[in-house]
Amino acid sequence: MRRDRAALVGGAVVIALCALFMPSAWYDALPRQAEMPPRPMSGVLLFRLLLAFEAAVLTIAAVAGWRYVRGPSLDAMVPGLGDREEAGDLSARQATWWGALITLLAIALRLYHADAELWLDEITPLLDYGGLSVPAVIGTYLRSNNHLLNTLLIKGMVAAFGEQAWSVRVPAIAFGVAAVPLVYGCARVVLSRRASLCAALLLAVSYHHIFFSQNARGYTAYLCWALLGTRALIDALRHDRRRSWALFVVATVLGFAALLHAAFVFAAQGLVALGVVWQVRAQGGDAVARWRRVLVVFAIAGLVSLQLYAIALPDVLVVISSVYKLQSTGFVFFSGEFAREMLRGLSDGFGGAARVAAVPVLLVAAAGFLALLRRSWVLAAMLVLPGVLTGTFLVVRGLTVSPRFFLLWLPLTAITAVVALDAAIEAMRGHFRGHFRGHFRGRLRGRLRGRLGERLCESPALAQRVLVGSVAGMALLSLASLQRYYAIPKQPYREAIAYIEQHRAPADPVIVLYLGEFGVRYHGARMGAPLESRYHFVRTMPALEAVMASRGTGHVWVLTTFERALRMDLPDIDGRLRRDWVERALFPGTIGDGGVRVWTEANGSADTLPAARQAPPRR
Repeated sequence: MRRDRAALVGGAVVIALCALFMPSAWYDALPRQAEMPPRPMSGVLLFRLLLAFEAAVLTIAAVAGWRYVRGPSLDAMVPGLGDREEAGDLSARQATWWGALITLLAIALRLYHADAELWLDEITPLLDYGGLSVPAVIGTYLRSNNHLLNTLLIKGMVAAFGEQAWSVRVPAIAFGVAAVPLVYGCARVVLSRRASLCAALLLAVSYHHIFFSQNARGYTAYLCWALLGTRALIDALRHDRRRSWALFVVATVLGFAALLHAAFVFAAQGLVALGVVWQVRAQGGDAVARWRRVLVVFAIAGLVSLQLYAIALPDVLVVISSVYKLQSTGFVFFSGEFAREMLRGLSDGFGGAARVAAVPVLLVAAAGFLALLRRSWVLAAMLVLPGVLTGTFLVVRGLTVSPRFFLLWLPLTAITAVVALDAAIEAMRGHFRGHFRGHFRGRLRGRLRGRLGERLCESPALAQRVLVGSVAGMALLSLASLQRYYAIPKQPYREAIAYIEQHRAPADPVIVLYLGEFGVRYHGARMGAPLESRYHFVRTMPALEAVMASRGTGHVWVLTTFERALRMDLPDIDGRLRRDWVERALFPGTIGDGGVRVWTEANGSADTLPAARQAPPRR
């Protein structure tokens, strides 16, 4: 007890000294976008106030003599918290070996073509934060592209291996691979070992998960820590072990460091924990002790996460409130445009058949989710609620929405698909057991069905093989969709620049409109394109007019990307483009609306240019 008190008092003293003597001059020198509104308060002041509060809390805990006392297990009061066991299942050793093979497959699929060219959202963090120190990266929020943990890890990878496409994607790849066994761990709450491996396999071969794993952003890290935190919280609520609570706190803080969307995961986990406490109370258990544990642990996790962003938080609030009110940054939640974007994503992942199968797939998903809810409402709620809270928040605040905001539903989909198959097989076995042994026994057709049903009922291994075969078919369908993904870059700046440089005359100027600037500057410099003399980066009509006035006798080329953003944010320039220029070539990418277009003037001179090389067709 004396050692615990001494540690708490020592920690309080150190934190208080940091609050008193922390320098603040560096904060005013942090880079910031000039067009952003003023900060609502000083980030350094907020950081100091939080440190002072933490010092006070540690002092109170030391005086009160706080000790950790483990509570009873909740197995009898809250079903669906432990691992599911089934007859005829794989042993733990067998599951480990199969899990290792699935993880190796995930590694191979995510490393293949990891050196493809970087796209806009991978480039801007390198340009914005590449030259900043680690403290400056933590305190700076120029745009919503600062996924803190990923930015810091990329800085380390670049320092070790240089700035290459594969090196900046290694953190996202590593977290993407780690999510595969973590899905297995979460699925074990509702599925057997064999079925949980099936869920892990679906995530390993998922088009969308591979896409984000090869995207140098913080999305796979966010997904990884959300899954780890979910499993850790389930174990902590069940057994009240100190290590499970500690793992949950670590996963929560690192989840916030990965992506601020973790706030919705944290809120959902809090609501579920309160639901568990309420269920304990309804069962006559010691709800007060478990409520105190939940309150203290969530307060620690939330406070440390807030401390992590305290310095940058004023800029975070300003940037998010300003940027996500622009329609070009996303979609209106209840709109046909958003529905079409979701359907496009499904088509990319499962081919054109996804459009035809949309309705039956949704019905199967709904049935699977109901089965998941019956097996463990805790796991189901932890995975589905973050998306619900995200959508509600965005709609209430009038902000735009993007499919990536609901990324946690990707492992939910994998688990739900397997639960749906597993539940369907269970229902079939029950149907055979109840009917084919009796009513149809007297008829030849009934006898055949009865024998098949009897075999399925009496052989759990056969039922598991049916499940595995069904999942294998789904995995092959997903693998087939990867052909186009690997064949086409996320955003083909290099192809477009090479095409322009191959066909334009030496005196021809090139206008790069709006969001095309970052990619052309990044890749063009590495390709040796004459950016300073021939390329003009235009975002306003006066700048466009100036280029046209100084064009001389050259033929003016235009490069564009993200046509929707150009149309919505710069309608005057977009109208001028479509009036005076003709699209000459389209180089498609796997990013939605991220294809790169090359335009030539509609004055007859375009007819003399050689034909564009055909870009790969969209399948």
